[in-house]
Amino acid sequence: MRRALRAGLISEQSIKEALTESKGDIFLAASTLDCTAQELDRYIRNSAELQNYAAAIEKVKVDPAYSRMSNEQFESELADLTRAYRVVGLQELHELATMDHGDSAAMAKVKLQAAISLRGGAPAAVGDREIEHALSELNQLYHLNAPRIKQVRQTTITFEDGREVSQPVIELRPDPQ
Repeated sequence: MRRALRAGLISEQSIKEALTESKGDIFLAASTLDCTAQELDRYIRNSAELQNYAAAIEKVKVDPAYSRMSNEQFESELADLTRAYRVVGLQELHELATMDHGDSAAMAKVKLQAAISLRGGAPAAVGDREIEHALSELNQLYHLNAPRIKQVRQTTITFEDGREVSQPVIELRPDPQ
């Protein structure tokens, strides 16, 4: 610490800042200042101003009014963050509900759940039967409008080293429209 003091790196102000950041913990403050806890303790004991500052931190830590205020600030910050994240979540749900899902049943389910959430209900609040019914209707509509498979063949390729690779080939019926 003496080297740091000579170099002007540690001052009463930097000690106050370290004590504030560490909430009065001398070991954490010493770590922040890159000195030993014993050296920091000696420096605090030699300065009446630092003793008063450290005592004030300790007094505030056990003050019930401070604890209540701290809890109220925490709850307020939590409420603010929750509101902000709800806005972001609503924007993401809108993107999911309006995106093209192609032929993917899983994406259709995600899109359905996003639309239900945007409508005002939560997916957890909607009964499984309601979701299953909606998915069943979507599945029926898909099968009515999807092209039919005419024939499935399998092509097997045999390499000179004996490895075989199989690939299914699906021929689709032309759309009757």
